[in-house]
Amino acid sequence: MTIARALARLPVVAALVALSSVASAASLDLKLRNAEGQEVLNRILEDDSYWADAYTKSYSGKQYDEIRLKSIESGYVPMITGEGAQDFDHDVVADVVYMQNTRLPKYMDGAKIVIDLGRGYDKTVGAEYRDTFYVLDLTLFYATFPQRMYRRHDAETNRTVLWFEKIEPSWVPAATWTEYQAKMTSSVENMDTRWIGGSVVPVGDIYGMFLVEPGETQTSRVSFVSKLAFGDDAGFIAKMGSQMAPVLKAGLRSGFGASVAIAAHEQERREKRKKAAEEAAKKEAAEQGSEAPAPAPAPAP
Repeated sequence: MTIARALARLPVVAALVALSSVASAASLDLKLRNAEGQEVLNRILEDDSYWADAYTKSYSGKQYDEIRLKSIESGYVPMITGEGAQDFDHDVVADVVYMQNTRLPKYMDGAKIVIDLGRGYDKTVGAEYRDTFYVLDLTLFYATFPQRMYRRHDAETNRTVLWFEKIEPSWVPAATWTEYQAKMTSSVENMDTRWIGGSVVPVGDIYGMFLVEPGETQTSRVSFVSKLAFGDDAGFIAKMGSQMAPVLKAGLRSGFGASVAIAAHEQERREKRKKAAEEAAKKEAAEQGSEAPAPAPAPAP
C-alpha cells in the first residue's frame, strides 16, 4: 500500500456537513482553547469570503457534493459537505456525530479504536462536551489523540454545531486525567498490531467542527471541516504526508462514507422502533375498544 493510500485513512472522522450557508450561524461565537482553531472556525462561520482562494471541487450523484481545501500557514483546512443522498432526521445526524463515533471502527478500516472517556460541561468554552480517544490505523503507523467535542443547538435556525479540539491534561482534574490516561494506555497496549508499521505516533494538533442544518434537496445537510497536524517529532511521513491534498481528500471521502453508513443504520433503527410503537398503540386501542361495555340502548319513545 502506498504512503498516500495509508495516510488517506486519516480520520477526518465522520463527516456529513456543509458550509454554504453558515454565515447566518455567526452568532454561535465558538470558543476553543486552541487559539488558531477559534480564529479559523469563527472566520468560517462569519466570513463568506474565507474560502474564496480555496481549492474547490463539486460533485453530483454522490453522498457529498463539494470538497474544499484552504491553505493556511500551518497546513490545509479541508472541508466536505453533503446531504447523504437520502433523508436523515436532524437529530439522527447530530446524535451520530456527537454520541456514536465509537461505532466508527465497524464502518471505517482506518478507525482502529474509538472509546468514550467522559463528558460534562466546560465552563471555559460554555458548552457541554464529550471526551473520546482515537487510535487510527494508517498502515505505516498508528496515530492517537484524545479529543473533546462540544455541542450547541440553535433552535431559531435549526442548526446544531459540534466543534472539537485535542484535549490537554490541564483541562480536567488530575484524578480524571489519570483515569483517562489509564484507559488510553490500556487501549494501545492491548490492541493487535502489525510486525511492520506498528509504531504509535501521537497527533500533534487537531480541531474542527460539524454543522448540521436543513438540507436543500434532502432533509439534512452536514458540513465537516477539520485541521489535523503531526508534531516535528512524528517523522517525515506523518508530518508531510498528512498535508498532501490527495491524502486529505481521500480521508474526507472515507470519513464521510462511514458516517453516512452509521446514520443510515440509526435512521432505520429509529423508524422501526417508531413503527413498532405505533402498531402497539393501535393494538392496545383496539383491545380496549373490544373490551368496553356495549352502550345502553336508547330509551323507548
